[in-house]
This record gives sequence, C-alpha cells and structure tokens, in this order.
Amino acid sequence: MDGSNPVPGVPGIAVGGPSRNDAAWRTLQAATAALHAQVEATPLMAALMSPAVDRTVCVEVLQRLLRIHAGWEELNAARLQSLSWPWRPRARGLRFDLMALGVRPATQAVAAPRADCDAEAWGMLYVVEGSALGGRLIARHLRAHVPQLAEAIEHFEAADAGPGWPAFRAALEQALPDDASRARAAGAAQAMFTHFHGQLARPIAAHGDAGTVTA
Repeated sequence: MDGSNPVPGVPGIAVGGPSRNDAAWRTLQAATAALHAQVEATPLMAALMSPAVDRTVCVEVLQRLLRIHAGWEELNAARLQSLSWPWRPRARGLRFDLMALGVRPATQAVAAPRADCDAEAWGMLYVVEGSALGGRLIARHLRAHVPQLAEAIEHFEAADAGPGWPAFRAALEQALPDDASRARAAGAAQAMFTHFHGQLARPIAAHGDAGTVTA
C-alpha cells in the first residue's frame, strides 16, 4: 500500500506521501497562532463558552459571524468556488439559525479581505475551515448547557459535514507546494483572523445586536 488514498469528495487530492509533512499547515499555524489566541480570548467568545451562556450571547455571536461571513463570501465566492475544495458558504445557514431563534438577521455590511490569488484564498479557507472544526467544541458545550438553544442552532455542527479537517490539510499541501505560495497564504490567513477579531471583539451593546422578529 502506498498510503495515497483519495480524499472523499475532493477529486485529485490524496492523503499520504508529501501531505504527511504538513509544511503548509504548520506555516499557517505558526503565522496565525497569536491572532488565533486573540480571537478566542475575546469577552464574547469567553461568554459563549461559559456555563452561564444564554440566548443573548448565542444571538450576539451568530449575528457577528453572519457579518464576518456574508461580505467575505460575496467578495470571494467566484475564486473560492474555483478551488479544488468543496467550499461551503456559511452566511445562509447563519441567517436560518437566527430566524429559528426569532431574530432578524443582521444586514449591515462590513469590509472584508479579498483574495487576489488562489494561495490567498487557501489561506483564508484555513481560518474558515478551522473555525468549523472548533465549532464541534462549541456545539458540544451548547448541548450541555442550553440544549433547547442548541437544537435550533446548526452553524456549529457544520464541521460534521464535508470531507473534514485531515482532508483539508492534505489539500492544503498540494495547493501550497512552495515557500512563496505559503507566504501569500499566511498573510491572507492573518488578514482573515483580523477580520474575525474585528467583529468578535466589539463591545456588546446593552440592547443586543439584533431585533426580535415580529409577526
């Protein structure tokens, strides 16, 4: 056996061989570690992962994630769809989750980073796919502490769909085979983490971040 089994759902991508070196993934991880930690340390994310998490916190997080994803997806959709990866937009699902909670989805547009090449798109996807992986932990936390809310929120279960994180890392190795492409991807990943932080670190308004949907 040569260890190069195809990755389900990703034509032409195999696990094994050079992918085991994880050079691209390790480059992006090292370049973004501090920014990643800053995002996770925001008061809003700490509140989401607290045993005292409630509906207000969940709604606030979903609204801000919607702002993060919506503009970025619109700006970069064509390039993301052209990559050898089954990219899954998140904004539509976030809107459905908010409506399920009886909340009007945010419509305010925010500036988002643009990928000017495929390597930069892969760098941004590194952040997005990683956030989906982290969503498993959030979903488990919500099921334990606010089970009724967890039933209405599907966004954090997204990691269970698609090829998965090991497959993404294998695809990343083939997409970023050299130092130049990894450097472009790392800069884009840093910009994407900054985009996340810019929304998640904003102070929480006393009245919340959305209006309740009325009949």
